Amino acid sequence: MVRLNILFQVLLTASVIAKSPIYDISFETIDGKKTSLSEFAGKPILIVNVASECGYTPQYAGLQLLFEKYKGKGLNVIGFPCNDFGGQEPGTESEIKKFCKETYDVSFTMASKVNLKGGDVHLLYKFLQSEETNPDFFGAVKWNFEKFLIGRKGNVVNRFRQRVRPTSNEIISSIEWALLSAAEQKAAYDKEGPPALLEYKGREIARTMHWQGAPWLMRKVREEEERTSEMIKELQLKPGISVADIGSGNGYHTLMMANIIGEKGMAYAVDIQPEMLVMLAGRAKKAGLDNIKSIENRYWDADLPDNSVDFVLMADVYHEFSHPQEMLASIKKSLKKDGVVCLLEFRSEDPKVPIKTEHKMSKVQVIKEMSSNGFVLSRSYDKLPWQHLLFFKSDLANNSIKSQ
Repeated sequence: MVRLNILFQVLLTASVIAKSPIYDISFETIDGKKTSLSEFAGKPILIVNVASECGYTPQYAGLQLLFEKYKGKGLNVIGFPCNDFGGQEPGTESEIKKFCKETYDVSFTMASKVNLKGGDVHLLYKFLQSEETNPDFFGAVKWNFEKFLIGRKGNVVNRFRQRVRPTSNEIISSIEWALLSAAEQKAAYDKEGPPALLEYKGREIARTMHWQGAPWLMRKVREEEERTSEMIKELQLKPGISVADIGSGNGYHTLMMANIIGEKGMAYAVDIQPEMLVMLAGRAKKAGLDNIKSIENRYWDADLPDNSVDFVLMADVYHEFSHPQEMLASIKKSLKKDGVVCLLEFRSEDPKVPIKTEHKMSKVQVIKEMSSNGFVLSRSYDKLPWQHLLFFKSDLANNSIKSQ
């Protein structure tokens, strides 16, 4: 709790000192008035590229409902008409304004037409699509009605593609969280947690495998496909240490690690699905292992004790985290001084790996995400047939070693 208090104090101080560069961006309203995003500073903004002749055009109705429901609490919605996708916004500003008013009674701010592609991209969309200025939610806008949510501090806090309806739970929960003050977010953190992300640093976040798919984890050919025994050996675990298997499922890896660390060690099996943990407990009992402790964690927190773990394994699970930043922060708190975090991920560089795209990660992507969340690559093992095996240490531990 002390660490959480410090975190929120730092964030609050930073918000007072720093001014987001997004507020320096100007645009023209649909009526031809010059304005800038500084007019909306300090309040959440939902930015949407819109079109009048698109299959998603009915989302105007949902955007208007959002605006009416939350404008009193500070939400702003800004629509940016664009003709770049399918030529579905061919009209003039006056025609667009008339259509929006007569069809959807739009009352939120509408901008004049902008370009999102080509050599004349509007400065706002250069900002939103660039990794340099929007590192967590960068990437090209691919169609009409994509949405960026800007927080009170002027940073992008979430992004939603065109298929995500304005009144979906994903968008509503993100808006309601963004409308909270820093103190209110702090109070709600433990009980509700921050909203989930659908993408992060240029990749789509995969959905969690349902517990009913657990038999796949125990398939007979898994050793042949993945050479699991080789992977476990390369972890270099020692008897008596404490380990954590994040996203343990039914314990395929947990039981192997528990056997190695022995009765003097402790293996934490962490999973968000209680059904998985029940299966794991049954397998552990059958194997005669009593050095495993199950933790049903929250989506945004590993819920491990602080300074308790020597080694953390995330086997084919990190890409499913709906709260990657929060989860990595909580894992970092759980590590002992020289603790190690290991990621096993199917290689996206190899098209022959028979796994869905969103369930694979490149080595570059893993290192990018881990380094931005305070971890340093310490070693890697590249001889597995399908997967990357990457080992990280906290940058705090790394800096401590350098200073000695």
